[in-house]
Amino acid sequence: MRVARRTNLLWGLLALAVAILFLLNTLALLPAGLSDLLTRAWPALLVIVGLGIFLRDRVRFGSLIALVIGVGITVALAAASFSTRATQLRDENQAPINQTVGAEITLLRVEVDTLATDVEIVRSLAGGRLVGGLFSGSQESTLTLEYTDNGDTTALLTVREVRPNTFPLLSAVGRGQLRLELPADLPLDVNFNGVQGSFSLNMSGLALERLNMDAQNGSVLVTLPEYDPRGSADDATLGTLVARQGDITIFVPPNVGARLELNRGGSGIRPDFDPNIYNLLDIGEGVLEARNFDQAEIKQRYIVTAPRGRIGVSLAAG
Repeated sequence: MRVARRTNLLWGLLALAVAILFLLNTLALLPAGLSDLLTRAWPALLVIVGLGIFLRDRVRFGSLIALVIGVGITVALAAASFSTRATQLRDENQAPINQTVGAEITLLRVEVDTLATDVEIVRSLAGGRLVGGLFSGSQESTLTLEYTDNGDTTALLTVREVRPNTFPLLSAVGRGQLRLELPADLPLDVNFNGVQGSFSLNMSGLALERLNMDAQNGSVLVTLPEYDPRGSADDATLGTLVARQGDITIFVPPNVGARLELNRGGSGIRPDFDPNIYNLLDIGEGVLEARNFDQAEIKQRYIVTAPRGRIGVSLAAG
């Protein structure tokens, strides 16, 4: 009798929860994304009921087991659906980028944060002090742009991708694209964070003072500029380049002496480089140093982290 009472209580609570959810949905009190998920998930109720009837007299706590299995199936199917949708390229939401930097600004700090978006950062060919570009993505992604003059001849430009809905519509989920064009003659301090995508940071032709990059999922291409950061000592590190779940390839101009401190997370994956151009020094997890580093007029030092992928260094195309 105790098992029967527990079973009846379980089914009663389940029926009450379902009734409340459908009532809220009917009254349009649920977020659109949650309503969409509920509509798609209702067939799982049939699985729960069927398993409950099948297991009730055969297995102890059969109804509870049926509920757990049904919820597990629902979660797995929802995750698979979102994962599939997330790889599809979307372009229905387009946001152009046009931001003029004041003539008094001597250093522009650029912060870029993206979600499931392929990113390309390049030198602007328009000339002047205009930051341009285009974001193209789904209706479930919004690009925010904020420009702040700090009042000390520096300015901050923040470019951030956000998702306004906690429960996005499955039909609107997808991958976006961002192209950001930076002015050539303005000293830059760039800080980039990307959650998922392919990332190309082509700093060629830019007055790059510092570059910090953190890519969580995806491979990265970074092209360093033929530029000597002003006021930076030869032994100063100019930033950290991180690819947490992917490969990273760094293209270095022939006239730049690069010293790259490697962090391979103990993976043991050997870096890919030309031994005629670089020495692999046995320091920590390895340091790639250009053979002409001591004689090079332009020296650049970076910390490069890739615990799951390969670190590659190549000559930048002339």
